[in-house]
Amino acid sequence: MVEDLIIYKKSLNLIKSTYSLLRKNESLKRDFSLCDQIKRSSISVSTNISEGYGRSKKYFKNFLGIASGSANETITLLQIIELVYNVNTKQLQEDYKFLAKQISAFSSRLN
Repeated sequence: MVEDLIIYKKSLNLIKSTYSLLRKNESLKRDFSLCDQIKRSSISVSTNISEGYGRSKKYFKNFLGIASGSANETITLLQIIELVYNVNTKQLQEDYKFLAKQISAFSSRLN
């Protein structure tokens, strides 16, 4: 089951952390396009892991690559939030970087 994968569980927890960050900052909440984009990129990590899980190893590796790319997109959006809104997102960035590395390592073990 996909729910048993550590990378899947971690991706869900990071969605929760991302949403929490967005809820806490009043001025950031009003930036609907940035908030929407980071929500979608963080959700994309989990959904691509989940969607790929039920497919062949070849397709699963492809979906894991997309999930890793979405994690990197989320990191960039967190950096933008830090620059524009002066909100500390460093820990969340590190968590997404670590997840991207875990996804890559997991993918490389699929043969």
